Amino acid sequence: MEPVVSAHRPRVEEFLAGRGAARMPHPGGTLLDHLRRVARLLADWDVEPEVQLAGLCHAAYGTDGFDASLLALTEREVLAELIGERAEALVYLYASCDRGAVYPRLGSGLPLLFRDRFTGREHTPPDADVRAAVTITAANELDVLAHNAELAERHGPGLYGLFARSRDLLPGVAWQACATRLGRYAPRPGIVISGLDHLVLTVADIERTIAFYQDVLGMRPVTFGEGRRALVFGNSKINLHEAGHELLPHAARPTPGSADLCLVTETSQEQVLAHLAAHGVPVEQGPVPRTGALGPFLSTYLRDPDGNLIEISTYA
Repeated sequence: MEPVVSAHRPRVEEFLAGRGAARMPHPGGTLLDHLRRVARLLADWDVEPEVQLAGLCHAAYGTDGFDASLLALTEREVLAELIGERAEALVYLYASCDRGAVYPRLGSGLPLLFRDRFTGREHTPPDADVRAAVTITAANELDVLAHNAELAERHGPGLYGLFARSRDLLPGVAWQACATRLGRYAPRPGIVISGLDHLVLTVADIERTIAFYQDVLGMRPVTFGEGRRALVFGNSKINLHEAGHELLPHAARPTPGSADLCLVTETSQEQVLAHLAAHGVPVEQGPVPRTGALGPFLSTYLRDPDGNLIEISTYA
């Protein structure tokens, strides 16, 4: 599609420059520099020629975010003759968009009522026009934010949300560009997990389990609540439930021997092996290289009295 637009571009750019775009400051240089970059980005996204031409002229009548204009609204026929009626209509749609009224409805599931900021009229544009306007919006905003860090920090989160909601209106490659460039502004999950406080083991014999974890793994037994037993290590603990007498609420199918735990130690794997041998604890496997939450480590595997698999790991 680029050759079709290229044939028009020199004449269109000369017109825009003659209307002052080459002298008008804009993030990244002049307004004309910005318009050229937006048109190139749209060409990279392989959108239709009329949308590319509209992108090249998108600020001709000013916008809701950029007051300066290159043409009066009474000169729409001049621009239409230069770039075609379809492209000019898209320029007007983009320029007349009342962003405060329109943006919240994009991707919201609500009927899209487009409010013309020049006339106050509300209407529903054809789907193809909405897609074109949103795509030009994406190209425009990505270029602005790429050339102005202050605007990026101020508007990045809101724009990420806008394009994420409207991703079905964007070409796939355009949404990928938005996700890549604005991903740092994506909202954090509603819940951010920072660590593990405790886990629960269902065991056949609580005292036998305590003896093993205390003697072999150096954990400290504690009693809490109404006589409940647990094993403390580092900043975490293991709460113990006796099979058949589990406390509510509990796992859907609490079963002794169904757990697989990885425990981190600063003790060398050679010392781990010697310690296990001294306590008569068979080694299931290891030391073997594995990958943990923080990177590579060495692990030795064994089993507790219920058959739970225990991995003891040492980071380098």
